[in-house]
Amino acid sequence: MTDGTATVEVQGEILRLHPDRAVIWPRLRTVIVADTHFGKTGHFGRHGIAVPAGTDEADRERLNRLMLTTGARRLIILGDFLHAPLAPGSRDALDLESWARGLEPAMIHVVAGNHDAGAREPWCDRLHWWERELLDPPFRFIHNADHVGPDARPLFALSGHVHPVVRLRNLPKRAPRIPVFWQRAAGLVLPSFGLFTGGYAVTRRAGERVFAAGPIGVVPFW
Repeated sequence: MTDGTATVEVQGEILRLHPDRAVIWPRLRTVIVADTHFGKTGHFGRHGIAVPAGTDEADRERLNRLMLTTGARRLIILGDFLHAPLAPGSRDALDLESWARGLEPAMIHVVAGNHDAGAREPWCDRLHWWERELLDPPFRFIHNADHVGPDARPLFALSGHVHPVVRLRNLPKRAPRIPVFWQRAAGLVLPSFGLFTGGYAVTRRAGERVFAAGPIGVVPFW
């Protein structure tokens, strides 16, 4: 694709994997991301840990650009929207509320992740929270796909939580790791959208596919 995306087909639906670590569902004009971890820099700073400034603002701008360029009318965040609870009226909360209102009339759905525990304060009525999962057949939107019960409906899961990455071969251990989309039999794990996050190095397994999210395009890695 000329826009740097890679296309996968799942149960008759087309999904576009975007180099900005997002999935686009064109038919329903939906942008899907995972693990934004908003407020992480502020949380670390309040605990005396030096961290890079401006990452939250940069991530919000990336989301704005994605919504604008794709013409999306819905944003789904697959958990860990926040890194830690925010106090209503705090600087981080006000910045996020202003950002969310700026996306109107687009709907913003947040599936609660483990970092979102205790975060559902009514400081922003633009956010539609889902306690465990959001079902929109043929997809299940969930934070951690490993928490899907054995009796769950057989829907293809789009999830986060893992922050999948790969490390290029023959490079030092400290070499930068590349965020990836990790396609498994029953679902697709998205890379973390937040720029200030870690990662879990995935290994090759039979029947799985990995797409690397590079700076200018998404390419099959294995």
